Amino acid sequence: MGDATEKICSGCKAVFTCGPTQTDERCWCEHLPHGPLVADECKDCFCPECLAQAIAEVTTSAIKPAAVSTAVGSIEELTEGEDYYVDGAAIVFTARYHLRRGYCCESGCRHCPYRNP
Repeated sequence: MGDATEKICSGCKAVFTCGPTQTDERCWCEHLPHGPLVADECKDCFCPECLAQAIAEVTTSAIKPAAVSTAVGSIEELTEGEDYYVDGAAIVFTARYHLRRGYCCESGCRHCPYRNP
């Protein structure tokens, strides 16, 4: 294993390690709670501190998908039925949303138009 790389945080510009290590086959961020954090083409990974702060902000605020924001920025308004829909407790982004975002986040999204079939 051990395919970790050094990256620069999109939030604070700190250098951090991203990816699996020799002792763990998953990246450190995969151990954190998953939430509705949405990056854009100008942002890449966040360091542990910035990601933890963004997750805390999202999980402690009464945030609705139509006004998603994070500690490091915000995105434009989303339209239910066009950009996302609710499936039980999950918020599912549509292909329209992914195409507007302009890139694949490689999270295995249900309607990702960028994945190879």
